Amino acid sequence: SFDVFSQKVMDYYPRLKAAHSNVEIALAQKMQAEAGFWPSLGLSAGYRVSNEPVDVFGMLLRQERFTSADFDLKRLNNPDRHQDFSVGLHAEFPLFDALQTIGRTRAARENLKAAETDAAFTGMEALLIAEDAYLSAVALETLSTIVDEVRQSSDEDLKKATDLKDRGMIQGADYYSARVMFGDLTRTKNEIRCQKKAMRALLNILMGEPANKEWTLSTSLEEGVLSSPDTAALMDAAFEGRPDLQALDAREKALEAELSREGSTSLPNVNLFADATNDRDRIRSTGGSNYMVGVKVGVPLFDPSKKGRVEEARDRKERMAQDIQRFKDTVRRDIVEAAARHEALRENLPLLKAMTEDAKEALSLVLPLYNEGRKSIADVLEVRQAYLRSAEGYARAVMEVWTSEARLLFLTGRLNRETMNTLAREGSF
Repeated sequence: SFDVFSQKVMDYYPRLKAAHSNVEIALAQKMQAEAGFWPSLGLSAGYRVSNEPVDVFGMLLRQERFTSADFDLKRLNNPDRHQDFSVGLHAEFPLFDALQTIGRTRAARENLKAAETDAAFTGMEALLIAEDAYLSAVALETLSTIVDEVRQSSDEDLKKATDLKDRGMIQGADYYSARVMFGDLTRTKNEIRCQKKAMRALLNILMGEPANKEWTLSTSLEEGVLSSPDTAALMDAAFEGRPDLQALDAREKALEAELSREGSTSLPNVNLFADATNDRDRIRSTGGSNYMVGVKVGVPLFDPSKKGRVEEARDRKERMAQDIQRFKDTVRRDIVEAAARHEALRENLPLLKAMTEDAKEALSLVLPLYNEGRKSIADVLEVRQAYLRSAEGYARAVMEVWTSEARLLFLTGRLNRETMNTLAREGSF
């Protein structure tokens, strides 16, 4: 059934899996951006040996081993070799970072929203591809049945005509014209058979199955009740609900946050810091413990690259705004074309159905005339061909109407499992 097929397509569709991975990446980037609000904590350890006077003097003080004897000038100028084992803990608390973390977080949140809406759009894309492929396969199954029926009946007619020709009861021109038409039916049958084989392989590929896997396809497809689309309402729905447009809007807001962040880099950075250390001359000794707490303020007095960074961020935002406007124009054009095609299909569907019924009626009328000798075998096969063309047009039109309905839902951002299931119920596929 279509429900099982579409679910398998959704589960396998590689682009949808990639889109979900992009959501996870964007979520991780958001976590990284928000980490700027949190303090950092680091542990350090070191060992050194030195007889450098100032360093030895500092070692003795930090290790709390300094004595009055160490003020001796000889020991100060030419100290003995000393060693130091040190362990330290450093913590830094951001109080104000020139709005950089706020800007990165805003951008990351918008990029996460863009990734999520991209994934939603890719899911819509997978559903549309699934429906189009499935209904194409259904249409080919229907056409195959019609062609087989027409060809079998034509074959029986031609065999009778061959017997009559051998007895000289029909004209050769009519007979050979009928054979040409029968050959065309055989060609059509071969083409549809190959198309069915290729389409089944395509459906297997879309499901992630081996291309030659066999399965049974439901061939039921109904006209349903179709409404005339309102182009203006479709455009309004698209601009309000299309996930890809929402993704572009989110990316524009992310670029706006980046522009604001770059413009704030001239503000000061204020950080609270704390250090705690332990220094000792031997590992097993107690040594000396020390701490330092303070506030660091950094002010960029001259940043030659800031102007270029701000201009680049502004240009990126402006380019995105142009891309969004161009994309909206594309959406409008696609909706106008899809709505016009849907309207033509909707209007032609009853006409094609009536043509098929008329062709059936013509066939029922021409056969008695042929049996009476008032019509030729060429006339019979010509009517059968007319029936085949109208039945083929009707079968394809039914399929195209439902794919057109799904495309309108796709273009307006309303295609999802629920709306697709509604279409499937109405079309009985």
